[in-house]
Amino acid sequence: MTLTCISVEEKFPAAHYTNPRLSPAGTLHGHNWRVKVTVCKEGVSAWVVDAVKLREALNDIIDPLRFSLLVPETDAKLWLGPKGLKELLEEALGIRVRVAVLPYPIVSGEIVAHYVCSRIKDEIDADCCKVEVEESPGEVATYDECAFTS
Repeated sequence: MTLTCISVEEKFPAAHYTNPRLSPAGTLHGHNWRVKVTVCKEGVSAWVVDAVKLREALNDIIDPLRFSLLVPETDAKLWLGPKGLKELLEEALGIRVRVAVLPYPIVSGEIVAHYVCSRIKDEIDADCCKVEVEESPGEVATYDECAFTS
C-alpha cells in the first residue's frame, strides 16, 4: 500500500519524572522536547492536509505542556489536590508551578508520542499518524500507526 505523508515539527520545554522502578532516571528532570508529527493518506495524493493547520493543531496540543511539569494521571491528586505539591512549592518558594496532567500511568517519550498522535487524529482528517519525540539528541521515541497500514 502506498502512503502520501506530510510532517511538521515543533519544540517545547517541559519537565517530567519516571517511576524509579522502571528507569534509573527516576528523578525529576527536564527536556527541550522535539515533536515531529507525520500524517498520511492512502494512495498517491497531491494534498494530504494543510501544513499550516497541522502545525496549528500540534501547537494547540503542546502549548499546555510548554514550561510545565508533565505528571501522570495517577499522581494528579498528589500535585493538584488541596495542599498538593504544586501549592506547597508555590507558597514555599514564591514561584509559579505549571502542571500538565497526562491521562497515562507514567510520562515518557513514548507516552508523549502516543498522546500527541491520539489528539492529532481528533483534529486532522488523515488515515494514520506517526509521532517522533526526541527527549535528548539521539534519543527518539516513536508511535507509528502508519507502519501497520502498509
